[in-house]
Amino acid sequence: MLKSPHPERSIVMRDKENTRSRKWREMAERRKKSERGIGKGSGLEWSFTTTDPKLISRTWKGIPDCWRGVAWHAFLTTSSKLRRVGKPDVELIAIYNELLERPSADDVQIDLDVPRTISSHVMFRRRYRGGQRLLFRVLHALALYNPDVGYVQGMASIAATLLCYYDEETAFVMMVRLWELRGLGKLYQSGFGGLMAALDEFDAAWMRGNPISKKLTDLGIGPTAYGTRWYLTVFNYSIPFAAQLRVWDVFMLLGDPDLGSKSHFDGTLDVLHATSAAILDGLKSIILKSDFEDAMKNLTSFIPVKDEDMLMKVVKSEWKMRKRKFGHHFGQSRMEKLKGNIQSHNFV
Repeated sequence: MLKSPHPERSIVMRDKENTRSRKWREMAERRKKSERGIGKGSGLEWSFTTTDPKLISRTWKGIPDCWRGVAWHAFLTTSSKLRRVGKPDVELIAIYNELLERPSADDVQIDLDVPRTISSHVMFRRRYRGGQRLLFRVLHALALYNPDVGYVQGMASIAATLLCYYDEETAFVMMVRLWELRGLGKLYQSGFGGLMAALDEFDAAWMRGNPISKKLTDLGIGPTAYGTRWYLTVFNYSIPFAAQLRVWDVFMLLGDPDLGSKSHFDGTLDVLHATSAAILDGLKSIILKSDFEDAMKNLTSFIPVKDEDMLMKVVKSEWKMRKRKFGHHFGQSRMEKLKGNIQSHNFV
């Protein structure tokens, strides 16, 4: 029987996770599914007060994995209700099952891409079985649901991540919610005009004056060279799965429009911008001494984030610096000091 080389550490981690799970249970509000008209039969559904500072703080620290699927769905459901955008789950599920019966011109390309999507994960290893079959069905339906865009390769990795936490119907609902509520619909616009606008926004508003940006400009490397995959996959394939999930935790909660924002996306992509800035900060020492070839290699390769807690602290500092609504209780000078302390540690 295999034993952990550090049993004491495993016990501490388990106890810590159990404590965090209990805290999330205390924040969650329970209601019957039938009250919302979602799903079949009886059962329970959870919701959260998404403006609660305690919830926001704990989301930045990472959602316990046993609560992650519940929390993501609750965050987007609340966003949909408050903004009055999108259809209820029960209607989207009915549409999903109807779309499965219709042919799609994108099916051939989807069939080619499915086996190449997170193929190392146990769910997606067997051809035409298990996760691969579910992934094909979700992408097929999404392509038909958004006929102006159809299927684009980056969608597969997003859907595959969701299928790790949801059944196929709920995964489709979550994909639609991300398209409607979190700016992905604009990123995937035909011709990728929205993606170009997002990367231009990141370069102009988030990296202007940064020595990393100056170095990349001198090398002739624009944000499209490295940011295209980051944004279209929401950092899948670019950073470790555990770090990706931490970014998604915050993106699901804090991706609503900022009424004070003047950006093309109204602040919905600020978490992605902050993550991109944090990654570049983590690669700063490498980029500043790189030539074109080395810089491109490091920016477009898998980035081995060793400490996702430190990564998220840098992401949070980047995000907070650009949120004026926090200015009255987290001043700029204090934030600059915090950012300096954080960046003295390297998470890459």
